[in-house]
Amino acid sequence: MNSNIKIASVEDAEGILNALKQNLIEIRDVDEISQKQRKRLEEEGFLRKEVDIDYYKNLIEDPDIDIYVAKNDDGTIIGFASIHRKKYDIIKVRDVVGNLSFENKKTNDLLINEKTEFAYLDQVSILPEYKRKGVGTAIFQKGLLKINTPVVAFIVEKPIFNKASVYWHEHNGFEFSAISDGEYKGKDFKFQIFIHWNQKEP
Repeated sequence: MNSNIKIASVEDAEGILNALKQNLIEIRDVDEISQKQRKRLEEEGFLRKEVDIDYYKNLIEDPDIDIYVAKNDDGTIIGFASIHRKKYDIIKVRDVVGNLSFENKKTNDLLINEKTEFAYLDQVSILPEYKRKGVGTAIFQKGLLKINTPVVAFIVEKPIFNKASVYWHEHNGFEFSAISDGEYKGKDFKFQIFIHWNQKEP
């Protein structure tokens, strides 16, 4: 699989958007979701950012953001992950952190101290037929090779708990480290914050 994982080019933007849409839930629809649908989303995972193709083209062209894509043998994108290292995005992530409760001083220093650097794992999305086959893990491990800082990820707990995302992050070495309240598109949110401390072997 590693040989089919590459940094995205602008030509990959459409395939990336398609992989996103396979797992997208629009926040304005949350109140309409039945209990059965809610349970499926919790167990299978979901993403919550409604964006267009230009958004991904801009990310791909940004030297401080890496989007990794995995392709099958015919060149179709079957999954992607976006990792932000850009100063503006790090500050923006910190702006989301309101009413923060954390486990220890190490976590507090990472999330609050503006001199401390970290990468931000924004999105991981895999086509449904390729889920639970190690594709997301392979993409993340490839991306991790270029990162020398901890990696932070936000997982939605409220209004719908993304349990599948929790399991995936724990499987890939992330630790539950903090909780934060926030707001997105007029909805109250609760986020679990997971950190991969990314301690390289000497």
